[in-house]
Amino acid sequence: MVNIRLMEKKDVEMVMEQLLRLKHLNEEFDPLLKVSEGNEKEISEKIIRIIEDKDNHINLVAEEGNRVIGMITSDIIFRIYYDPKYEARIREFYVMPEFRAKGIGMKLIEKLKEVAAQRNIKMVSAEFPSLNLLASKFYESIDFKELIKIYSKIN
Repeated sequence: MVNIRLMEKKDVEMVMEQLLRLKHLNEEFDPLLKVSEGNEKEISEKIIRIIEDKDNHINLVAEEGNRVIGMITSDIIFRIYYDPKYEARIREFYVMPEFRAKGIGMKLIEKLKEVAAQRNIKMVSAEFPSLNLLASKFYESIDFKELIKIYSKIN
């Protein structure tokens, strides 16, 4: 049975493993997203910071038994010029390959929406590499709409 719950410090190692898998997947989509090596300590520290900063983040894991099989992190963004004023922006979202297409991603999204609603946050958005067509299809299938574009150039 899969349980969706708030991320805790005990999850850091498994979450970091999934984040690195996600980033390597992103690198396959776009070589501009080259993964840097040897920064596990900094990644671990960042994960701990966002777990502790509950005012500015909502972080969830999907677990089966004692194993984290999926995760989602979001930043709470204040939209001074727009309504609704607050949004939960998904920054990282990953489900282990052997658990995909089983509704776990949807359970993570639904729980994120539920936790956000409890905090009076009415908007959920997602940020991901533009060449990740799998993510585009997933979000379009659950009625997310394209909102902004970001362009970059490495000099």
